[in-house]
Amino acid sequence: MLIIVAGCLLVSVFVYWQVGGPEGARYWMAKHALGNIEKRLNSAERRPDGITEEQIVESFQSVREAIENRQINLMSLYTVMKDYQTEFHAKKPSTPETQEFLRKLEGTILKDAGAEK
Repeated sequence: MLIIVAGCLLVSVFVYWQVGGPEGARYWMAKHALGNIEKRLNSAERRPDGITEEQIVESFQSVREAIENRQINLMSLYTVMKDYQTEFHAKKPSTPETQEFLRKLEGTILKDAGAEK
């Protein structure tokens, strides 16, 4: 039993180190939460008729890349995702609501982050 616990602990430490410690873990969690929302929104029964699959994929991909490059405002991203989940947990969003969500989502990308480095 001790060997199993020690093995799990080693794997956990390795994964934690691979994602970049506490800061990397926050970005990793944001990326996975974003993926879950994308899957839900892009499903045939949840995507509004006026929004194409490509629009959703492009918007989410640009945010995913910003997360990977640490060019995202995590607090704003979490707020936008939480608001979406609260608002549309039980109902399908309309086309204008989805367009507004995608604008807010892309608005969490820090535009000048690359210029500071």
